[in-house]
Amino acid sequence: MKTKPLPITHNYGIKSDGIRNFQLCGRRMIDPTKSPKWAEKVAENPDLDSAPYEKWVEIESYHGRLESALHAIVVRETLQFDGDSIAELKAHLDGIHELIAESLKLHDFSEEIARFEVSEG
Repeated sequence: MKTKPLPITHNYGIKSDGIRNFQLCGRRMIDPTKSPKWAEKVAENPDLDSAPYEKWVEIESYHGRLESALHAIVVRETLQFDGDSIAELKAHLDGIHELIAESLKLHDFSEEIARFEVSEG
């Protein structure tokens, strides 16, 4: 059974394997009409939905500590920043930290953290 990641920012989320790792996931928008086989699929099923949809994909980024996973999100978001000034970068980072704080208020990671501490100890 695949678990859905907890969105942290617009682009990234975190999921836990429940045993040892927090894994980063990236949000992707999929446009089914861009598929090379779209014409074939529509020919088979004319009622096929052509609306873009969201898909979370696992990123090769595993972290034994929640702090490390959150730091990786901040780094990835910073590297993708396309602003022109230090002030814009600071505002962008402030926004990311607010999203992280809000996510941590909405989701209690203590169960996952406790599992990690027991398995590490």
